[in-house]
Amino acid sequence: MRTVLALLVSAALLVVAALAFIYSGLYDVAASAPDAGVVGWALGTIQSRSVHRRAEEVAVPPLGDPAMIRQGLVLYHEMCAACHGAPGVAISAIGQGLNPPPPELASEAEEPGELFWVTKHGIKMTGMPAFGVTLDDEELWAIVAFLQKMPEMSPEEYQAAVRAAGPAPPL
Repeated sequence: MRTVLALLVSAALLVVAALAFIYSGLYDVAASAPDAGVVGWALGTIQSRSVHRRAEEVAVPPLGDPAMIRQGLVLYHEMCAACHGAPGVAISAIGQGLNPPPPELASEAEEPGELFWVTKHGIKMTGMPAFGVTLDDEELWAIVAFLQKMPEMSPEEYQAAVRAAGPAPPL
């Protein structure tokens, strides 16, 4: 009986301590201050595992159609390059101010199901919006198709492809 009571009192004290910390305002939520130590690790691990788990259910369509890749290039250039950069395109001041920093997607192709899931649903408290609210799945897959090709592109190839694609259609 004493063990159960001791566990209940300990749990209650932990809840009170957590609430006191939450309401104290001691934790720095400034985007200019990176999450330190265990907090940064925990948030990164939660994000990674959550995306991986949900992306396992995503069925990846064929992504090699040039028209699809062109559409993805246009959408990426208009909506994503500012934060994620592109070959020869630096991350903008907005992207540089995000915490955690957005990944530079031009460096290597990520797993398509995970890219689709993140692009569609976004990630809370990172600055990554849920584009599934404004784009349909076909457009989201076009972005993913382009992302699979982008790491192979030189800055010159990227700029030429953007010029050749022309202006983005209105959203």
